[in-house]
Amino acid sequence: MKVRIEPTFGSAVGEAVQSTDATSDGLSEKEALAIVVGDRFRAYLRHWRLYEASGRAPRRWNWPAFLFSSLWFFFRRMHAWGAIWFILSPLLMTTFVLLGLPWLSLLSFLVFRVLAGILANPLYLSHCRRIVRKVDAEHRGAHRRHLELQKAGGVSYTALVIALAVTASQNTLIKLIVGSISEPTPTQSAVHVAANPPYLPDPQMEEAERVAYQEQMRAITMTAWPAGVPIEGNACIVELRLAPPGRVLEANVLEPCTLNDAQREMMLGEIRRTDFTIEGKMRFFNRHTLIGL
Repeated sequence: MKVRIEPTFGSAVGEAVQSTDATSDGLSEKEALAIVVGDRFRAYLRHWRLYEASGRAPRRWNWPAFLFSSLWFFFRRMHAWGAIWFILSPLLMTTFVLLGLPWLSLLSFLVFRVLAGILANPLYLSHCRRIVRKVDAEHRGAHRRHLELQKAGGVSYTALVIALAVTASQNTLIKLIVGSISEPTPTQSAVHVAANPPYLPDPQMEEAERVAYQEQMRAITMTAWPAGVPIEGNACIVELRLAPPGRVLEANVLEPCTLNDAQREMMLGEIRRTDFTIEGKMRFFNRHTLIGL
């Protein structure tokens, strides 16, 4: 059996490891890898650069892996790596969307795709060599080893179809989760904008909370009421559709209202910009449908 020194991707600079040209059954590593990979072996042989005199590392880009990421890993029977891409990428994307960071969600998507394109060739080489070593250690006889290499290698259309179906279900589930959290069912509230807020008793609210609440409502009144419009003798009812934790989805003026169209738009603009998540406000909206300002 001949022995040669061969550079191996992933080893330190200048480091070399021993590898055999042939197994105990006379099947060379190249022949064994050809059986494992199948029809695309010549293409991957160029990517891996195994038998080039320069001993360069595998080519660091794989377009199919970049375009299809986890689907490509499953198709090439690299189920563990496929599961990593299948789980981590959507998990990070969904997390960033729920945190209100859609640009980070897009960035994580691109990062995982680029990583798949860069790592696919060396990972696939390691995967194929692991199959060859395992079959060589567990089986004897050229015919038997050939069958086992074919069985363990190649591609899996079954895994691809299953991955496609699960991906479709996963995408639907993610959309439902994100939609249910980011677009909650609006709660109906109404704001009566007037000069002096009436006292609205609530036995569940402590005295200090009521005082703080009324101060906050006065601040909203002073901000929302159109400048230059007399307080006395004027009033307006504004209906709000709110979504927790206090986002204004819609604000409409109800009749009767003594303000003209321009004044109404000024008032609605201020109300839409109001932060209803301040301590005390949202708790009040959760208990009442009509408040007076």
